[in-house]
Amino acid sequence: MEDTDSLRLITYNAGMVTLLVIATLASVGLAGPSVYSNQVDPKLINEMLRKRVTDLASKGGEVAASERRKHLAQSLGLDPLPPKTDLRAQVTGIIQREGYRVEKIRYEARPGELVTAHLYMPDGDGPFPVVLNPHGHWSHKKSTAHLQSRGISLALYGFAALIVDSPGVSWDDNMANERKAMGPHDDWWASMGAPLQGIYVWDLMRGLDYLETRKDCDTSKVGITGASGGGTAAMYAFAMDDRIKAAVPVCYIASYETATTDGCLCNHVGGAILLGDRSDIMGIRAPAPAMIIGATVDADFPLEATKLAYERLKKIYKDKRAEDMCRLEIVEANHDYNRRMREAMLAFFCEHLKGEPKRGYKPELRPLTDGAEVNYPSGTVDAESEELLVTHPGDRQTISMRDILKRSLLEPYPERYEVDKRLVRWAKYGRLPQIRPGAIVAIHDSTLDTAREPGSIALPVNQLNQRELIYVGLSVYEILAQLLHLSLPGAPEGWEASSVLGSDALTSIIASVKTLAGSTGPGEPPKMIVAEGPVSSMVAKFLKIYRPDLQIEVSHKWTSWSDLLDSSIKELSQPGARYMAWPG
Repeated sequence: MEDTDSLRLITYNAGMVTLLVIATLASVGLAGPSVYSNQVDPKLINEMLRKRVTDLASKGGEVAASERRKHLAQSLGLDPLPPKTDLRAQVTGIIQREGYRVEKIRYEARPGELVTAHLYMPDGDGPFPVVLNPHGHWSHKKSTAHLQSRGISLALYGFAALIVDSPGVSWDDNMANERKAMGPHDDWWASMGAPLQGIYVWDLMRGLDYLETRKDCDTSKVGITGASGGGTAAMYAFAMDDRIKAAVPVCYIASYETATTDGCLCNHVGGAILLGDRSDIMGIRAPAPAMIIGATVDADFPLEATKLAYERLKKIYKDKRAEDMCRLEIVEANHDYNRRMREAMLAFFCEHLKGEPKRGYKPELRPLTDGAEVNYPSGTVDAESEELLVTHPGDRQTISMRDILKRSLLEPYPERYEVDKRLVRWAKYGRLPQIRPGAIVAIHDSTLDTAREPGSIALPVNQLNQRELIYVGLSVYEILAQLLHLSLPGAPEGWEASSVLGSDALTSIIASVKTLAGSTGPGEPPKMIVAEGPVSSMVAKFLKIYRPDLQIEVSHKWTSWSDLLDSSIKELSQPGARYMAWPG
């Protein structure tokens, strides 16, 4: 009987499967003592993953300089850029104040996508230099007191300040949130092709398109600033749009090397770490002026991580002979965008957008609400005041972020899966075992509570650090498939099991595979993978990419990325799926 014929005799009968497998292995000369275990220590895999993140951060990523902007655009779901359709922009109201006015703006960044914003304009005809203002997870989006303070201060110093509401809802589930119908911020599926930060960056770029139509705005002089999630958007928009001439991200630019999973889930953009550290992303625009503002006490973006990111950014600017265009400001504060931070920002933009002499700070011209931590209500309007609303609750129809994702998956730009580019040399981050499993390997999701083959490996599908996986651009099943491929006989030459960093990570995988092996020879590559469970089925599909001759039997026959999205199993999300051809 041919080997492939004998494999077809395998059944899922729990009482007979072991005898059938041993008989099959004996027919190819690989039968031996049986070792059964279904335990995998996810801590070891997560440790390798953490080392991967910190390694790429420390060395500046793996993307060639010529491909950095394209990779960034794909990470944000903006390759190609969406068409610049009619903005349908409206000014729904104007609030006149002493020395400035607030215009209430609405526009459509994409057809049917409602964007709401406040435009703080100085008195006079202009044209005024522009500062774009994304924001983080503050209580009332653009209407939050210290965001009002930022707009007022910029306007009083002669800037047109556009504060754009972020899409969706997080800690701002209230009537002041005019964009909550776009859906939740924390969506594990967003990295497949429509991450929140990519949507927000496009909203900001389209906001700038709107300002270009106005004679009172000088869009040849544009800055951008934001804190926390707004700092994320500021960094990515600055890197993406050359019209933005200067950037001041606040409480965000911290090195991945010491802060790998900081911030909210919406900060995690697929494959971002392949570009290097956050400083490397900012550095795409060097020598354009950039200032990092950090806080002394910030749990999400720690001070030491901020200082490390700045040292790296400074080196990038030094290499461009523009070290004086890069600045760091540390403020005695918690995670915030308070008055002292704003005064440093004002001085920076006055210097680089208005040509004023260099100064450390420009004092706010009126007493205003300080920040989120010291929130005394001076000089601002109650955040829940109806006066600040751009739209009434009944006039907020919009497509959702999930709608944008589904559209992107239906109109993909698939690229051939390039094994050489995507397969990671995991032996660099931990010791890979040499597994001799015989002809058949059985795997299953650790979350299953149904009967399965004795000795099947339980893959820890819900215990891997999926946030770091998003950063490195891998799914749960892709990393597990890679590790199995590199550990089984038949792994590519030069990828032998070795420990560069001295770790013993992943040796547990050898105890997790059904190893019906006793031979002291090199071992034959397995001929079949039997997978049980939704995630393990995808592990088998990816393993077949690396080993095309491998036969697979799966319990779940997924047919498309949209199929996985509809499953609502977050471990099935694949970062960058929009740009990947479906496996098999």
